[in-house]
Amino acid sequence: MSQVLSSLAYRLVFRNWLPGHLLCRRTDSPKPAWSRPVPIVIAQPVFAAAGPHDAVASVNIHVADPTTIAGLVVVVLLILTLIILNQRKKSILSNTSKALEETEARYRLLFEHSPIALVEEDLSTVKTFLDQLQAQGLTNLHHYFADNPESLARCAAMVRIIDASRAALALYGAATPESLGQLTSALPTDHLLQFKKEILGLIKDGRSKIVLENRTLNGDMLTVERQTVVAAGFEQSWRQVFVTITDITEQVRLRNENKHFEKKLQQTQKLEAIGSLAGGIAHDFNNILAPIMNRAELMLADNADNEHLCEHCQCIVDAAKRARELVKQILTFSRQVDQEITPVSLVEIIREVIGLVRPSLPATIEIECDLIDQRPLVMADAIQLHQVIMNLATNAFHAMEDQGGFLRFRLGTVTLGHDESIAKSIAPGLYVQLRVEDTGHGMDKATMGKIFDPYFTTKPRDKGTGLGLAIVVSILRGYGGEIWAESEVGKGTTFILYFPVVQLAARQPLAECAPQEPLPRGTEHILLVDDEKSIADVTTTMLEFLGYKVTVRLSSYDALEAFRSLSDRIDLLIVDLTMPQMTGLQLYRKIKNIRPDIKVIICTGFSEQLDGGSARSIGIEGFLHKPVVLSDLARCVRSVLDG
Repeated sequence: MSQVLSSLAYRLVFRNWLPGHLLCRRTDSPKPAWSRPVPIVIAQPVFAAAGPHDAVASVNIHVADPTTIAGLVVVVLLILTLIILNQRKKSILSNTSKALEETEARYRLLFEHSPIALVEEDLSTVKTFLDQLQAQGLTNLHHYFADNPESLARCAAMVRIIDASRAALALYGAATPESLGQLTSALPTDHLLQFKKEILGLIKDGRSKIVLENRTLNGDMLTVERQTVVAAGFEQSWRQVFVTITDITEQVRLRNENKHFEKKLQQTQKLEAIGSLAGGIAHDFNNILAPIMNRAELMLADNADNEHLCEHCQCIVDAAKRARELVKQILTFSRQVDQEITPVSLVEIIREVIGLVRPSLPATIEIECDLIDQRPLVMADAIQLHQVIMNLATNAFHAMEDQGGFLRFRLGTVTLGHDESIAKSIAPGLYVQLRVEDTGHGMDKATMGKIFDPYFTTKPRDKGTGLGLAIVVSILRGYGGEIWAESEVGKGTTFILYFPVVQLAARQPLAECAPQEPLPRGTEHILLVDDEKSIADVTTTMLEFLGYKVTVRLSSYDALEAFRSLSDRIDLLIVDLTMPQMTGLQLYRKIKNIRPDIKVIICTGFSEQLDGGSARSIGIEGFLHKPVVLSDLARCVRSVLDG
């Protein structure tokens, strides 16, 4: 550059600006009178063809006036200034280039090693297409793409991935940024709708944020959050667009689990609320039921010779016992009954249920079983398991009674891992899986969401109360198990039950029923305490029928005073647990302070504080559930007195 400037200055100064007579002349030229010659020797290269006289030439420069010399100085200074500016420009360009290289290196380092997946895309072709649509007068792109999905698909195909960070490649299982272009074939079917949201957001704000289902190159499902922004300076062309991709699959899974657990919690709270209500209802219902059943039993015992009367009394007793079983179901639903938890074989229970229901099923319904004898045992109450399976079989029968079908029982074992157990809300481990399938009318999703709710039923009023499946859920969860349902309208319903397997549990032999024996009797003195007069009267009559002497009191305070007066003559105390002012337990403790050796039987229809096991642990010898059957009362009284 400096050589070019020097050559230019020479031409300007020595060829154009200076007059011809100021240029160098040879010494043999005629000299003007006003000039003063200055001899200057200029060395010239000697060429081979030059003569000896041409080696040195003497030149006379005639000095111009001062104005011309000042012009020359200005030109020289200008040239020097241009040279200096040129060097500074070179330095600035060099420094800027180095700064850009350093910035590019830092950007590349941050881009490559960012923990967040980053993708750089080129959407310039998409922007050109959208600009053409707007130039044609199209203003509503949302409706346009809804009516022309093929144009949306073409726009999606125009996206070009320029670069991708290591995190982005690892997220999608890709080796190179170019391989990310294969994701289009693996994306879910609704990815075009998400792409439409993205480009509409870029048009409106220059950025967008969407959450969508995605897939890796291996086909694994992902849920990602895409935040897209147009790089500064590229707002008109979209030639450089940056995308941050955040994997929120785990967050979404946890959020869904929380919703599931919240639903379970709400269900549990409803069960607890109804359970508390059920306990109170059971207590009152037992107080009403006890006199009916006990009076019928007494009439049956007193009129053994009257066959017609005995038949009526037996019908009353049977109906009262069915009502008592209904109360037990209500208390089971609220988890407020004693359970006899023992190792049980589901195979035997299922066969018993099939034997009971098969005669009552119409010929249009067939039963199929896939039961293998050697199955692990489960810890459960055999009566409750019988109730669970009978309930499911009855539901299946009602679903198929019009058109017929198949009722299938399939029993097997499954091992649930951590993820499966979380999905089913039970602990990991080995489970017995029972599938009860029917080919009935099935259920829609709305009905499926309510089938385990208390008092929800799709059956006619005379065929169901809505407590069946709610009780089943309560029983299974009490054992650490769970129940799931699958159904489709017109294709039947499948209930899948999970029971924890008992490891190394020995098979228990079935107890043999004792032959019918006469009721045990006695002559001891019994103090009976119950705040319900009807129950106190009928219980007194039953005890007197058995030969005992009975003193009755209707309040705890009266009973305490009576015992103080008759403490040496009382052999047994039978007391109701739930009474006003002073409970049966409080009365028991006060009487024990007076006479520690007194024997006590507690009667109750419902209690959250006491059951048979806890009663014996605090020294209470007997425990009876209301309504008390005459035979149970006779055996319990005799057992306590003799024990």
